[in-house]
Amino acid sequence: MQSRVAESSPSNGASAGKIARPRGRAKAQDTKKLTQCEIVRSALEKDIFSGSLAPATPLDEDAIARRFSVSRTPVREALLQLIEAGLVEKPSRQRAVVAPLDVRRLIQMFETLSELEAICARLATRRITPQEREALSVIQRASDAALAAGDDEEFGRQGVRFHVTLWRATHNDVLFETTRNLAIRLNPFRMFQLRSDGRQVANNEDHKTLLTLIDAGKADEAYTFMRGHVTVQGDVLAEYISVAPRPVLQTQAEYA
Repeated sequence: MQSRVAESSPSNGASAGKIARPRGRAKAQDTKKLTQCEIVRSALEKDIFSGSLAPATPLDEDAIARRFSVSRTPVREALLQLIEAGLVEKPSRQRAVVAPLDVRRLIQMFETLSELEAICARLATRRITPQEREALSVIQRASDAALAAGDDEEFGRQGVRFHVTLWRATHNDVLFETTRNLAIRLNPFRMFQLRSDGRQVANNEDHKTLLTLIDAGKADEAYTFMRGHVTVQGDVLAEYISVAPRPVLQTQAEYA
């Protein structure tokens, strides 16, 4: 769950009209830059998962920039996000390289996240406000629309929004931050499993069931269901690992 929201305060003063257009241009440039970053990051993720980019493969910023016809700035941003997700490593004063897939640690991370998200579901069921419940319903309708339209990217974004909104509904900042930080690292793997046949429909139905349980105030049932919802994502990833090219499956020890 790897998205970041930047908030800015509106400007005050009589000169606001004079600076509106330059700020508008800057905002448009930032949006374009973000879009380029997402394109680069998504493509590199797919190359890593497919085995086209094996562990220890150097990632040259200039070569990547030429490949996507972009500047080095969005490439650097994409690599930073991949480093944060654990898919890329950058040793001190060295070029970034594709990180090994440490299967043991990955399984442990999914195991931990399933418990954290289950706790979030239980607390959110008890503490959610009417406004937060409506926000989840709005997100679910947007997910339904994206699924019907076949918009995979938008469906993925709405799925992330659903989970983040649910975490916030726990009204527990420590739990929210802990869950978010782990989810960010697993986000590429969670997005990958949505590409499996039938997973988008199943994922969407899971979210609807969670909403029903939350509306009914069934906290313990919500806990159990959310735990299974996240665990199955790890199961799908395990299927990928079982048929992935051998270079993808190197462990930290082998990589060293």
